[in-house]
Amino acid sequence: MAVLLFGGTALFAKLIDLPALDITVYRSLVAAIVLCILLISRKKPLKLNSVKDYIIALLLGVLMGWHWVTYFSGMQLAGITIELFSYPVITVLLKPLFYKSQPQFKNVISGLVVVFSIYLLIPEASLGNQVTLGGVVEIISAFLFSLRNIIHKKYFTQYSGRQTMIYQALIASVILCVFVEVPPTQVYLNDWWLILLVGVFFYCLITFSFYC
Repeated sequence: MAVLLFGGTALFAKLIDLPALDITVYRSLVAAIVLCILLISRKKPLKLNSVKDYIIALLLGVLMGWHWVTYFSGMQLAGITIELFSYPVITVLLKPLFYKSQPQFKNVISGLVVVFSIYLLIPEASLGNQVTLGGVVEIISAFLFSLRNIIHKKYFTQYSGRQTMIYQALIASVILCVFVEVPPTQVYLNDWWLILLVGVFFYCLITFSFYC
């Protein structure tokens, strides 16, 4: 379900007439407000347990913010979601570094199959090609997403998915807002409706399905 929603989210990179970073900032802010209202209405805690957890939340928010920027950028360039196929492979390669274990043979074979599949999607080995450049950007996005997932699983699982995503969405919006090209007053009404849809519906459903 989470992967299906990620794929649906990618459509908004084409539908919303804004730069990828602007989409990320506005979408993240909307999602943070909605999740915060849901948490407060259910009388769930917002506060974290320690200063260390706030530092980890900051790191997760930075990774998540740049993940979404590169994700939307890659979609706008390439029009294909390579990130969804490549992040499991990168996770297999990164996870042993955090857990001091050896990757399983079957995972390595699966990873090689995915790498070959990605190779078939790339038209040529040149960053001058827009699809190839978009594919590279999406692989960077996959790396950021994998790193974020591993750090979350290792250090942040004591918090609920909604509590986690509030901090990540809010931090992503705050740290990236200084780079926004189109101010809120110049965003078209149709784009605002799409931002609300992707921020409220898709982001919240991804949160619920990803952490269930």
